[in-house]
Amino acid sequence: MTQKLFRRRLPPFGLRFRAVMVFLFFFCSTGESLWAKGEPQLVFETEGKSNVTDGNYANGRIRAVNYAFKDALALALQEVLGESSYRRKRKMLETMLREPEKYIKRYRFLEMHDSVVEQISRVKLEVVFYPQAINRELSTLGILASLVKPNTALVLVNEKSLSVEMPPDFWEYVPISEVAMLQNFLASGVNVINREKISERVDEGEVYDAIQGDLDAAVDIGLKAKVDIVIVGTAVTTRLGDKNAEGLVTIQANLTLRAVSTTQSTVIAARSDFATVQAEDEFKGELEAFQVVGKKMADFFLDTMKRYWAPKPESVPGMEIDEFATDGDDTVEPAPPPPPNSTPSMMEDL
Repeated sequence: MTQKLFRRRLPPFGLRFRAVMVFLFFFCSTGESLWAKGEPQLVFETEGKSNVTDGNYANGRIRAVNYAFKDALALALQEVLGESSYRRKRKMLETMLREPEKYIKRYRFLEMHDSVVEQISRVKLEVVFYPQAINRELSTLGILASLVKPNTALVLVNEKSLSVEMPPDFWEYVPISEVAMLQNFLASGVNVINREKISERVDEGEVYDAIQGDLDAAVDIGLKAKVDIVIVGTAVTTRLGDKNAEGLVTIQANLTLRAVSTTQSTVIAARSDFATVQAEDEFKGELEAFQVVGKKMADFFLDTMKRYWAPKPESVPGMEIDEFATDGDDTVEPAPPPPPNSTPSMMEDL
């Protein structure tokens, strides 16, 4: 490839320019094997070309790269928004397309060519974008809100239970704790999306990344599911000791979850809790324990989501609203004690 790209004789100034471009070509190419895998990425191949003025191929190459960046960002936005939404929002996206380099994570040259006959510079690039940077800007522009269904939620839990010795693939198993959460959400009138509807659109590795705290992955899952809030986390059951004199076994279920806003790309709440029950066997104990802790966790997140979805008061021009202000009293009432068998919340109402 190198011989094909550089065998044409360049103008006199091109000796130093060629050395620089050869260095860039091989430097960028060697970085390919170091790129992270499994994380949500927007990767595109794109081309750019520019006319050359007064034999200045250096400036021509720079302009060609900028055109390629802009074309790559246009492709990335179409991937996120869909082609029809992209066309409708084209004018609103002009500010992003004018500065595509703000959203680029890395890039490398695939081809480079200068034509003395045609007086043009042409490049072919592979460009990788920061999904979070794009999502945040789309959120600021108010575009993401139009992509998701309002007042909708998705719950994805990675569960390890006593009754399942070898956990199957993530999409092949419906966790007890996840079902318990969904039942409580449905009973409260919240629109929920179950995992079966998105299993073919979301990679298993991306779910694990979201569960481990990757905000980009959680937002990407929310956009693919078209939900407003994504709740992800882990669940585990343990047996506490042997059977007692009555022949009952003690089972403890732990649940750790956090809720992510798809449109704002932020964590809005997080909590850990547990429940302990006694039952005749482990499986029955797991069902009862997950029902108890699932109810407590569902109540907490339902309260958080309702306040998140509640209409925000409009500020009066010239005045600032202090949501923590009190009527002439600077004292703050202490928070109520946690319910029995409950651990303190890790993060509430961020």
